[in-house]
Amino acid sequence: MILYFFNRKVYFLFYALTLIIGLIGFLDFYITTYKVGFSGIGINPIFLALLILFFALSKDWMDKYLPEKEGSYERSLNENLIKSFESKFKDKTIFELKEIAGENSKFTDEAKKAAKRILKNKNVG
Repeated sequence: MILYFFNRKVYFLFYALTLIIGLIGFLDFYITTYKVGFSGIGINPIFLALLILFFALSKDWMDKYLPEKEGSYERSLNENLIKSFESKFKDKTIFELKEIAGENSKFTDEAKKAAKRILKNKNVG
């Protein structure tokens, strides 16, 4: 419980690991053990239900604490590209920036976003 308040990433991993260990039968909190399987090898349906419920209810936390590495790298790369476009476009006129930010312009999405940010900073919109 203390981990939940101080380090939620560790809490998430610890709780998921606890449920997985209980699922395969190495951990049990009950007097009676329930298993579904063959010849002593099986899974505990209570832990399976808890694991499914845990992952279903904590999807937002999983996305926050365990992001896909490619996506986060790609987002930071795009942000760096947008910043470089902002520095290139800072001396452009409002008319030029509106042309760059236009829907039918030939510029990339990053360039359009940079132009829109500059226009927003100039309170042009």
